[in-house]
Amino acid sequence: MKKSILFLLAFSLLAVSCKKDDNDTPPTPRVITLNDIIKEFKFLEKAGVNPEVNTVAKKDLEAWVVELNKINKVTTTATEGKAGKLGKRFVNTKGVETVQLIKKGLIGALQLNGFNNASMAGVRAKDGQGRKAALNRAVAYLLGDYKGKKKSKDDFKKEGNAFGKYMVSVAKSERFKDIDKKIYEAIERAEKSTNDPKKFGAALVQLNEHVTTVVAFRAVHYLAGYGEKVRNDFNGENVHELSEGLGFAYSLQFAYNYYGGHKPYLTAKEAKAFTTVDLWKEAKDKSGNSFLDKGAEKIANLFRFTVADAK
Repeated sequence: MKKSILFLLAFSLLAVSCKKDDNDTPPTPRVITLNDIIKEFKFLEKAGVNPEVNTVAKKDLEAWVVELNKINKVTTTATEGKAGKLGKRFVNTKGVETVQLIKKGLIGALQLNGFNNASMAGVRAKDGQGRKAALNRAVAYLLGDYKGKKKSKDDFKKEGNAFGKYMVSVAKSERFKDIDKKIYEAIERAEKSTNDPKKFGAALVQLNEHVTTVVAFRAVHYLAGYGEKVRNDFNGENVHELSEGLGFAYSLQFAYNYYGGHKPYLTAKEAKAFTTVDLWKEAKDKSGNSFLDKGAEKIANLFRFTVADAK
């Protein structure tokens, strides 16, 4: 009996020892690629579009992926000028959550870029069949398989569709109430006028205006609202939300103003500046005239709404 007890005790100690060794040697984080993150946009494959990323932005995105893989290996707490963990988040030396630059940057470099390229192909198409094919491709980049079916926020979340999710969110604001319905209506008008180039083009202009406004509104919401919050509490969750805003702002180089000669609302240089801002320094600037303050104001003015509208 005593031997049995001693044997069980020894076995238990061995099991605990093995378990402790396993915990002391955590697995090496898996190396993430840009394609891994693109695959999170699950609906694209189902929608039947080729997820092509803008070639210029791809260089930025791939550089951020390299940075992300380095940060994910750091186990120490982030401090000013030093990458690391901030609560549950991993931030770079400037206090930015790099993964959010990639994910929200892809809304522009992938979704808006694909939408715009397809829309322009529709404008240039010589017949109704060409316009219809281009419109279907444009809608697929934003909403997946549309075909008249209105999707909920939960649908978009399940499909990994970032634009769709935020479209529904902006539709709940007072300033752009029901913008999701206006997007669907513009699509329907374009569908019904593929044989009328003038009406088709007008519907696309309205669709583009609503689509780009969604991205701008979310950019200002995060930049202004969470710019304030990090000044009071520089924690992981506030930085996470603010980093989303930086990614949205980066995406605005792929938002085109059809009323202004089809030029981007932000140049590539202006958009990139949002991703290189030092949030540690921004958090100390309570002048009301910081880079984030001015950036939020500029974007709001470009899209004819106020910062207060988006908070």
